[in-house]
Amino acid sequence: MRIREPDPGDRGWWHRRLPALALVWAVVAALAVVPVGLGAVPEARADSVKTVQGPKVWIPEKKGYGPEGSVTVSQTENLTNQVLQVSWSGFTPTRSVTGKPVIKAIKDSEDIAYAVRIYECKGENPLITDCYGSTLYGGEASLGFEQKARPSGLEAPELRSNMVIAATGQDGSGAASIEVWNKQQSVGLGCDAANPCSLVVEPNYGGDPIDYYKLRKGQADCEDHRMDVGSQIFKAATDSTLRPGMENWKTRNRSSEQCAWGHHVVVPLHFAPTPDDCAAAAADLRAQGLEMANRAMQQWRSGLCLGSSPLTVQYASAGGEPQARTAFFGGTTDVALTARPDQSPPARPYVYAPLTTTGISVVFAIDDRTTGRQIRDLRLNARLLAKLLTQSYDSPGDPIKSVAGNPTCLFTDPEFIKLNPQTEANGIHWPTSCGGILTVFPSVAGGTTDLTYQVTSWIASDPEAARFLDGEPDPWGMRIDTFYLRPQFPGYPVEAFQPQDFTGPGVSTTTVDLAHWKQYEWNPSLLGLSRVARNILEGKPTCQQPNSESDGRHLDCPVQAPGERALLAIMDAGQAKAFSMPEAALLNPAGAFVAPERSGFQAAVADMTVDAATGVQQLPYGAADTAYSRDQKAYPLTTVQYAMVPTSGVPEAKAGAIANFLKSVTNGGQVYGIEPGQLAPGFLALTAAQRAQAQDAAAHVAAQDGKLPGNQAAPPNPPAVAGGTSGGGATSAPAGGSGGSSPVSDNGSAGGTAPDGTGTGSDRNGTATDGSTAAGTGAGAPAAAAPPAAGAKPTGTPTAKGPLSAAPVAAGTPLADRSGLARLLLPVALIAGLVLVVGGPAALLLGGTPAGDKAVAAVRRGWSRLRRRP
Repeated sequence: MRIREPDPGDRGWWHRRLPALALVWAVVAALAVVPVGLGAVPEARADSVKTVQGPKVWIPEKKGYGPEGSVTVSQTENLTNQVLQVSWSGFTPTRSVTGKPVIKAIKDSEDIAYAVRIYECKGENPLITDCYGSTLYGGEASLGFEQKARPSGLEAPELRSNMVIAATGQDGSGAASIEVWNKQQSVGLGCDAANPCSLVVEPNYGGDPIDYYKLRKGQADCEDHRMDVGSQIFKAATDSTLRPGMENWKTRNRSSEQCAWGHHVVVPLHFAPTPDDCAAAAADLRAQGLEMANRAMQQWRSGLCLGSSPLTVQYASAGGEPQARTAFFGGTTDVALTARPDQSPPARPYVYAPLTTTGISVVFAIDDRTTGRQIRDLRLNARLLAKLLTQSYDSPGDPIKSVAGNPTCLFTDPEFIKLNPQTEANGIHWPTSCGGILTVFPSVAGGTTDLTYQVTSWIASDPEAARFLDGEPDPWGMRIDTFYLRPQFPGYPVEAFQPQDFTGPGVSTTTVDLAHWKQYEWNPSLLGLSRVARNILEGKPTCQQPNSESDGRHLDCPVQAPGERALLAIMDAGQAKAFSMPEAALLNPAGAFVAPERSGFQAAVADMTVDAATGVQQLPYGAADTAYSRDQKAYPLTTVQYAMVPTSGVPEAKAGAIANFLKSVTNGGQVYGIEPGQLAPGFLALTAAQRAQAQDAAAHVAAQDGKLPGNQAAPPNPPAVAGGTSGGGATSAPAGGSGGSSPVSDNGSAGGTAPDGTGTGSDRNGTATDGSTAAGTGAGAPAAAAPPAAGAKPTGTPTAKGPLSAAPVAAGTPLADRSGLARLLLPVALIAGLVLVVGGPAALLLGGTPAGDKAVAAVRRGWSRLRRRP
């Protein structure tokens, strides 16, 4: 057999596969240069789930122990004030003292055996005196379980206890959620980046911690299980034995928790740095507004001040966005954070820089009436929200004229039942009423906010909700509360939620104010979104009791215990995600229910129109035949968040700081993660076009070139910027004006962040407390008209018809298709064309065809002749 000698010039199989390799390379190259597009920034994984070995399981039937279980915590690194998920397996199943399995939430009043307690504790190796909510918290460590008699309330001195009591299923597994606090919430626990804390998971397997029979000279015998559940007086395995007061049982002053503690499991927790951990320094810039952005801002601020080139940002989130915009135009804050463009003539040169996208969430804490477990799925439409926000449900008591004939509760509303049916498949059992003497309405922020304006704009743009607001009954006959009808009420949209109905079914008495019953059922919180979240976490409805105290005060409605909650709230998705709150799926114009997740935000951003006058993106509420109106994937309360930044009249150092802030948060700050400087959960990264807009804004700020928003041009006689910081009255001219003292510089100290999200070291408007100003020059050329932002087609203004006329509509004609998708496909198309132009001939030469073989042979012969030449 003849064997062919290998040809040194033959490249073998790889030569024949080169076209395929070239195509793969082209695809990889295309993907490498595709823009971020619809928020597709790589996510920084939070690989801090931790599983540890649990205690040996107690087997009551065998009166002995079995194998070890395990405990898992959802996140243990870079923690903030948030909710963690704790799960376990291989534990003793929880049961009642009569031996029945327990599958519902555990109430304090119940005697439940083999329950599990979860504590947040100081340090990584805590004692029982380090665990918040335990009967011995804050006690003398050296005394252990033999503490002296203590006053009540010391187990939770700062906040209501975050300790959790949970049940283990019959398969030995269980799960629970626990809110953890950093030092900003609990100074006593002191959890921060330098001081780790821990979670303690403690099953109560019984034993005799108090020498019940007085046989051991007062010493505990945790292997004596005779009193676990059978005793009529002392049931050692029940959770009731671990509650305050039991340490003084028969004057022994011995904690009944000693035996349960012997089975505890510790999971260390490490907290992320906060702005409070930064070195004290004068603020490089001040920002104000948009409490919806607070979670993202705090994570960015930490990364900025702890970086290699520290940048200190003083941030006041409270107070409302209209006030932030006013403060920006008045020069008392450097940057205003906003979700709505200002429509008035510019009071100073500025531009909008997109920072991130998030959503407004309708969260709920509603417990199944059969199992006591929290329901996780809920559907709402705009009309149901309109009913809730206009006090349109009747009282569970006597009928009230303004809402007569209406359902007394959301859960008895036929429309709610239609959207959220109870079936054998879903196993859901909704409450049969809202409980108590007053129906429960959502917890919402009071005061003027962009969040409120967007929610009510969306409601007003929905045809069915709009007709309801105009007085038309729903298909089941329910009507709007008459106090919310025009002209008595101006209608939606509004900037602030304010109760309108203060009537009742009867007259005032000495104890119950029946004439003003509805006055007490709904109270928007003036403490902002942080208080709204706290209400849900603590089970607090926003109503007050109509019966008055001897001094005339009306107490808050009782806290709703786990297993009996029926609460809703409207808040930002950032907090909702941090606290693991269930979020309702909302009905969009295309007829689909969408939850506030990144995919829903991405779809909505791609559908947004661009306001040609400002360059700001918003959903085109009320506009017909748009990409948004047809998109079943778009979440209807998606919000792009912007910074209003000055382009004239700012000193060079301040301008540089603002520009650096924008560059940082719109580059590295768009990587998803939980570390300082990254993008917090609940937010969507910017698209490529949005990032380009932000970087362009940073350049205008740095140059101080007098740029104005969108297509606006400087007026012939531009107004002067209103008077300076709190310590001086100097003003600065806009672009083209003469120099002067800058109204937006400050030397104020950059304070930390209080639990409500406001900055310390400044007043409520974010103004430096020392009131100082810095000199600067505000000269510049008049601003030229800016072209419309990418994707906008400012050829007309869509209008709503009929009842939708109250809904705001973004300027600019809605695009027929997704501008974000078009931007995404453009570079792909260009690269594909390049591949065809270059790759086509290459494939011909290299692909093994006869023509290709001839061409390759010719190249080889030419190369050989060149090599043989002397």
